[in-house]
Amino acid sequence: MNVEASHPYVPEWLDLAGYVAPEHGALELCAIMGTAVVLVLALACTVLRRRVRGTELAAALWFVLCGTMHCTFELYFVLHYRGLAARRDVVASMWKEYAKSDSRYMQGGTGNFAPVLAQEASTVFVVGPLCWLTVYAMWTRRSAVRELSQLAASVMHMQSVLLYFGAELLAREPSCRPEPQYFYMYFVGANLPWLVVPLVLATSSVTRMRAQMAIARAAEKTHTL
Repeated sequence: MNVEASHPYVPEWLDLAGYVAPEHGALELCAIMGTAVVLVLALACTVLRRRVRGTELAAALWFVLCGTMHCTFELYFVLHYRGLAARRDVVASMWKEYAKSDSRYMQGGTGNFAPVLAQEASTVFVVGPLCWLTVYAMWTRRSAVRELSQLAASVMHMQSVLLYFGAELLAREPSCRPEPQYFYMYFVGANLPWLVVPLVLATSSVTRMRAQMAIARAAEKTHTL
């Protein structure tokens, strides 16, 4: 006998004790998130453009956005994952909406939840601080620190997304609802920027580091002559 699920997630047999449906619709949640992102970037741009310009400013804004999201939005999940299904606030509603593309976020420590928590925890406590260190190094013009922290954060971003995609693709049972918008807009669209942009930034860092090493080697040869 089929039992009607009391939640919108797959697989339908998931037992989400105390689940409370979000009080905000998807469009409203997107508007709230979009407004928050615009405000963060506008404030950061106002401050950073005093000392950072051009493409450097764009990179700094990216790391401000990442650092803010990792240390607030994702920190919320790490702190409240066990009771997330029953929470009613706006941030919980955002996670509930996103979980339609990955129900592991609603499992609260059961099932295949462990890899998700490990990934989010490493993002919050390692990648987040690296993002802020990169912004600080840009502001203080400490190029060596900036390149190393930018490379490390970018590589960890790419690794996280690849492992995240791979885990879902190799899973025996899907965690994403069958509607196309949840897979292409939420699962792929909301994560792909953390694969594409870090690839560009990592490549940029490696290129600059190689150029600096070449200059240093040339100077050393000139000095020995």
